[in-house]
Amino acid sequence: MIHIKRAPDTETAFLVMQEGFSDYIIPLGLSREVFQERILERDWNQLEHSFIAYHGERPVAIWLNGLKTIKKKTVMRCGGLAVDPQYRRLGIAKALYDAQLSYAKSLKVDCLMLEVIQGNEPAISLYQKFGYRTVDELGYFLREETDQTEPLIEIDAVAFERRYVQQGEYIWQQDQTVMKQAQAQYYELDGAFIATANESIFAIVTEEEEDVARIATEATRRLTGTRYQLQSTNPQVWEDLRQAGWKQRDLKQFVMSQTI
Repeated sequence: MIHIKRAPDTETAFLVMQEGFSDYIIPLGLSREVFQERILERDWNQLEHSFIAYHGERPVAIWLNGLKTIKKKTVMRCGGLAVDPQYRRLGIAKALYDAQLSYAKSLKVDCLMLEVIQGNEPAISLYQKFGYRTVDELGYFLREETDQTEPLIEIDAVAFERRYVQQGEYIWQQDQTVMKQAQAQYYELDGAFIATANESIFAIVTEEEEDVARIATEATRRLTGTRYQLQSTNPQVWEDLRQAGWKQRDLKQFVMSQTI
């Protein structure tokens, strides 16, 4: 008999994630440290909003969730669905989805969202059956720059955030919550505002979308790191970045959501 419980402890959640992702399309290298620091803390997944499926006393699947307020809407994001390979195709994912959907409604959540790797057709099909629809594509870019020029002008977090909340692009893993946690630094360049930490450019806020790639490229020349990464959901920015010498990773994701 399968039964569902909310708010697992860290050890149980880790063990189920480790087993469920053991044959994942991209190896996660999921140690306890990676699970705690990247999956839970950096990616803002919260066990209090997550669900575990048990077969008897054995935990066999997890639906990991995070909760944020985005542009005045409450959003619940699936940060990982993992099912033990021995327990797949038994309707467990549907049972987990139903449990978190009911819970989300009780919290008056406005929207559910998730990201899924392009090419993972079984997962995409499953989420579509649950009612999710693709709303964006997420691309990942890298650039190496060893020659440093004059430094950027640093600005304070308040000035950055005032403009950031008005910008159009939103990426869960790089929003202001993540920036604060990463102790991001904020800069101004040609009227654009930039947030960066640990050789990641979290956001570029500018009036003109066509300036994003130019600003990002110039920023790498004037920041102290040598290898920067950037994410974007804007196909035109993707093309501009490629033209500016950024390398696009093979990994691409669909951003999927549903209103509830």
